[in-house]
Amino acid sequence: MNFKKIIAASALAGALFLSLFSCGNQGDDGADNVTGGINFDYSKGLTEDGFFEGVKASDYVSLPQYKGVPVPASVLTASDEELQAQIDGILAEYTEYEKIYDREVGGDDTVNIDYVGKIDGKEFEGGSTNGKGTTVTIGVTPYIEGFLDQLVGHKPGETFDITVTFPDPYEPNEELSGKEAVFTITINYIQGDPLPVELSDEIAAEYGFSSKEELIADIKDWIVSRQKLEFFDSIMAEATCSEIPAAILDYIKNEEIAYCETMAASYGMDADEFIKLYTGYSTLDEFIDSRTDYYRDTATSFLITQAIAELEGIKVSDEDIEKYGYEDYVTTYGKPYTKLLILANVKVPQFVVESGVVTE
Repeated sequence: MNFKKIIAASALAGALFLSLFSCGNQGDDGADNVTGGINFDYSKGLTEDGFFEGVKASDYVSLPQYKGVPVPASVLTASDEELQAQIDGILAEYTEYEKIYDREVGGDDTVNIDYVGKIDGKEFEGGSTNGKGTTVTIGVTPYIEGFLDQLVGHKPGETFDITVTFPDPYEPNEELSGKEAVFTITINYIQGDPLPVELSDEIAAEYGFSSKEELIADIKDWIVSRQKLEFFDSIMAEATCSEIPAAILDYIKNEEIAYCETMAASYGMDADEFIKLYTGYSTLDEFIDSRTDYYRDTATSFLITQAIAELEGIKVSDEDIEKYGYEDYVTTYGKPYTKLLILANVKVPQFVVESGVVTE
């Protein structure tokens, strides 16, 4: 994992960066032309410089003053608090907890348990931890009503039976709806307080760094990059656009469709099943229809980025691709798309910040 790539990685979910720019009189949104899919070509429709083909962005957007603007010094510095927050986020993945064995389970405890479920004396699919253990918090973790409450009063090391009735209907598995089940429970331990953990060279190595100092430096760079992007967004909030070319809206929609279909396939689902499970919408088409404002806002962001790059002659070189750690993106998404990412997330925001006047 490279923190410098986090912002770019988010773009692959259809979100290069999203600022709520003011925009009137959009053109045709091209909804009938959306044909994206898993084989979506991310670089099709882009020039070799990462611009949208046939689009002069400055014809569509009116930009606010963006050169020589006051830039708070805090934008250029990673605060100790923000740095620690990011480190804490990493360490959370490595946190271990005290294991308590010498008391009964209370009504708000977190416990590690194993169980085997049976209906009419027979084990059923999905009703067992298979000896791997699972951690649950009584009163918090969503389980069948009455399941976790029956753990209270038992001690680690005990094995005992509980009886519960599946709700009717039970959507995760309709065959279990309304049925009574007996679960044989073993309480492995009660989870206590977190044990201290510190950032180490070993943890840094798992993120691809030779030392914890190198990882910390990279996190600081990422924090500053994010702050520059947020500052750029705040300046560009005053931008306006006259219309949005349909080709850009189509591109953004197709990119998100491709992402959804790819994610669905990775879970062994079709796109509609995936969307229903993870968004609550019934179909992919319904989800896409709900995203109209998002697509327009994102398209406006593209136009603003490209307009500044056009006016200032900002381009992305092969050296930039290597410098900012985007080599892998070229193989997967093509060089034009990679350059689009770098323009949007690094070079244009960086230009605006560096052309500004730093203030305390």
